[in-house]
Amino acid sequence: MTVGRVIGSQHTNTREFRVIMSETEYLQLDDLVVVDTEVPGAGRVATYGIVTEVEALYEGASFESDTFRIADEGSLPAAKVRSAQVAVTRVAPEVWVAPDPGGEVRRARGTDRDQALYVDEMGRPLPVGLGRDGEPLFIDLDFFDGRKGGHMSVSGISGVATKTSFALFFLRMLTGRRDIVGDAGKNLRVLVFNVKGEDLLWLDKPNRHFTAAAAAQWAKLGVAPEPFPSVSLWAPPRPRSGDVLVPDIAGRQDVAVFAWTPREFIDEGLLRFLFTDASDARNQIAFVAERVESQLRRFAVDVAGMPGAVVLRDPVEGHQRGASVRPDKGERVISDLAALAAALEEYLDPPDAEPDLKWTGRVQVGTISAFMRRLHASVLRLGHLIQAGDSRRIDRAAAQVTVVAIQSLHDLGQRFVVGALLAEAFAEKEGTGQRFPLSVVVLDELNKYAPREGQSPIKD
Repeated sequence: MTVGRVIGSQHTNTREFRVIMSETEYLQLDDLVVVDTEVPGAGRVATYGIVTEVEALYEGASFESDTFRIADEGSLPAAKVRSAQVAVTRVAPEVWVAPDPGGEVRRARGTDRDQALYVDEMGRPLPVGLGRDGEPLFIDLDFFDGRKGGHMSVSGISGVATKTSFALFFLRMLTGRRDIVGDAGKNLRVLVFNVKGEDLLWLDKPNRHFTAAAAAQWAKLGVAPEPFPSVSLWAPPRPRSGDVLVPDIAGRQDVAVFAWTPREFIDEGLLRFLFTDASDARNQIAFVAERVESQLRRFAVDVAGMPGAVVLRDPVEGHQRGASVRPDKGERVISDLAALAAALEEYLDPPDAEPDLKWTGRVQVGTISAFMRRLHASVLRLGHLIQAGDSRRIDRAAAQVTVVAIQSLHDLGQRFVVGALLAEAFAEKEGTGQRFPLSVVVLDELNKYAPREGQSPIKD
């Protein structure tokens, strides 16, 4: 369908051109168009483009006030002209010439539309939305599942949940189009961090505002508009909730509580995620944390009758890995983060003795003091995440989609949880050495957890 012609009063080029529209047609933002050009020695060349701006004016008006003479009085001859700016998206074949002035411009539909969007070159085109023409838009899944790439960055306006909504919509398409996803969809595991509000804790429920018009749009995408079929929900324990751990959320209570025992905290090397502030990377605190982590693995011994609790004993005593002991009289039992901080202080910053160099290395006293200050501060900010008892670690294999609520935690607590779970996910992936099963992580405000500038354990 011809909608206009390439304007001949301005230069066209290989990057953009303008279109003057017919009186009976229109173009709007994001419309796709195509214009054919006969090139000597090359034959027909199709130039595809997308509308980036639409304008209108009176041709014949020299001054702003002429508008009244034309529109109200009819005393000045003029013609209403509507035009569109078009950015070139593709040239086929790749003979890079400017489209001819006066060339017929038509809407790109069917095969032309696929070529304008490179759909014809996609190995596995996955629909990820509808264009202004009501037809599906696609991405090449090969650039997401590891065949040609393994990352997606969603950009948009901040604060209105558009990026998060699209990310979840994409996941629903990923889990719903097994015919396109193929092997990448087998045993697919998705980890979603809920960092604002509690909206993502309802992914297993239908949308009560769903309309018939929305259902028709979903039908074009080939996916039934249903909640995620397999979802597990996790939240941190409410601080000072006592022996009965209650999820720290308000909207619903059928949510599992997550926490780490001191034994898990030590075995998984999570101490470094207590020191994720940008300033920590500019001194030797990270070095001290590495030394302490190493020593904790050597010294920690399980306590009989107290799951997840440990005591610190010198390896020269000959205790075996996995053995349990009964604490001696007066021996400090580490059952939470506060007890761990107190135990470490005896090695790193004893009140009446020198620091143990096996734990600290040869660093300045000020560095040790800074390490201990941050460790004690972490007790107040996320201490309730570390406590002895039955294991409450997040089981990402329990469901296809795992939602972890961290919005109620202090910033340090959020970074700790993100770091711990990402480290676990990456370790599993590196351990198998296989691309499948596919593991997807959805994390809003990535720069908050892994700043572009500087270093941090999460960024590493």
